[in-house]
Amino acid sequence: MGFTNTEQLYTLFLCGGMGFLLGAYYDGFRLLRLLLHPPTAGVFALDCLFCVTAAPVVFLFSLAVADGILRVYVFAGLLLGFFAYRRTVGRALLRTVYRLLRAAHRLKGRVGAFLRAKRPKKFKKGIATDTVDIV
Repeated sequence: MGFTNTEQLYTLFLCGGMGFLLGAYYDGFRLLRLLLHPPTAGVFALDCLFCVTAAPVVFLFSLAVADGILRVYVFAGLLLGFFAYRRTVGRALLRTVYRLLRAAHRLKGRVGAFLRAKRPKKFKKGIATDTVDIV
């Protein structure tokens, strides 16, 4: 028993949507890497965690949508949806996150400069120049 062309096209679109969601899921890991700056082993571990968690989801999705039959258009739809996310929403999200991180870094520098300027003059390099006798 085969699928009709309409069912195959519908399945392709569903797979594209699933690929889009997988792209969003991967962006969560990408944001973790941006914020935590893990070493190379940490990046590898995060990528492995993504693969280990995404593979069963893709398997169950394929089982539900294509009756578990491996079809080229299922994988093509997943890849097209994933890269569509990366080229549209993912790119905009990453640009926004970079701007927010840059703004936070600038704000941190300004607050630090403000606090250094308001520091009492008797402190020089963080050490008090006056001594206080404790009775």
